[in-house]
Amino acid sequence: MSPVENAAYTALWWAKVQSAGPLQVSPDTPPVAGLARAAEPDGASLWIVPTLPDGAGHAVLEELGAPPVAVEQPNETARVLAICVTCCWIERDGPAWPGVTGTLAQVKAVYAGMRGRPEQSSDLTLIIGSLRRLHATQWLLWDEKAGEVRLGPRVITWGPTQLAGLREICRILPDPPTAVLTPRSPETPADPLPADVSAAGGDDG
Repeated sequence: MSPVENAAYTALWWAKVQSAGPLQVSPDTPPVAGLARAAEPDGASLWIVPTLPDGAGHAVLEELGAPPVAVEQPNETARVLAICVTCCWIERDGPAWPGVTGTLAQVKAVYAGMRGRPEQSSDLTLIIGSLRRLHATQWLLWDEKAGEVRLGPRVITWGPTQLAGLREICRILPDPPTAVLTPRSPETPADPLPADVSAAGGDDG
C-alpha cells in the first residue's frame, strides 16, 4: 500500500475499534499500527485491540473504547475479574492470553473462599451480573449457557506491571477447584441433498 492508502487503512480500523471495541477478524487481516493482535487458540481467528498508552488516564481509555473495567458496581466487577484471572491464568510465568477455560462453579467457590464463608445463593446474582458486564466490555468471554468463562481479548494489553500485580492477587486468592467442563458434541454435518429422482433413470411405466 502507498503511504496514503496505509494511513486510510489504519484510520478505518481505528474507527472500527473505537466504535465496537476489540474486533475478531480473519488471521490474514493485515496488521494495523497501534492495534495489538491475539490469535484464538484454534488459530481460526484473531482479535485486534487498541494498544494503551503508558499511564493513560480514564478519559483517554474511554476515547479508545477501552474502559479499565466495567463502571457499574466497579468493586464487585473488579473482584470477579480477579477471580476469573485466578481460574483461567494457570501458567503465570507467561502471558495471560489465551489462558484456559474456567467454570462458574470455580468462580463461585473462589468468591465464597475469598469471603471466608460457604457459598450463598445471593452470590450467584452478583457473580452473573459481573460476568455479563465484563463480557460486554470484552475483559472476559462468558458463555452463560455452558457456565464457562475465558479471559477476554483486552487482557493482551496488560503489561509487566499489571501482570506482576495480578500474580500477587492470584497468590493471595483461594485456589479454585478443578474445572469440570461441559462436553462439546461434535458438529453434525449437514444432511446431503436429496437425490434427483428424475435423474435416477428408468421409467415408471
